[in-house]
Amino acid sequence: MYDRPTAQELIEAVRLHLEQAIIPAVKADRKLYFQTLVAINVLKIVEREMTLREDHLEAEWERMNTFIEGGSLFEFARTDQREDVLRLANRTLCQEIRQGKYDDDDHALFAHLKQTVMEQLEVANPRYLKKLAAEDTDPSRDAWHNR
Repeated sequence: MYDRPTAQELIEAVRLHLEQAIIPAVKADRKLYFQTLVAINVLKIVEREMTLREDHLEAEWERMNTFIEGGSLFEFARTDQREDVLRLANRTLCQEIRQGKYDDDDHALFAHLKQTVMEQLEVANPRYLKKLAAEDTDPSRDAWHNR
């Protein structure tokens, strides 16, 4: 519908300008330098969210189907309603967890929660996610190893 530049391209252009022109100009001012780095990081998060959002929503949608009895909430939802329905389903899931519904069999729940957190980290802090993956393959990298 919209022509170019896309929202993604506009955000990338602003981020590149901050990285290439503004950062070198403000390095002497520590506060402004830090604030500019924060702004760049925010733009990177938004870029990743725009890129990954639909895939993550689809994956969470599929996982959530295993927790909603009969899939009743999901049965009638249109694609454009998925975020709202997922928000409601997550509230319901939280209530069910507090009520002890998953106390006996938590494997599927744990897998769902772990994957959801990994998807959130993929957007918010992919470097930390890589660090966690490295700790999984080499426990000696874990800060809590042997404590």
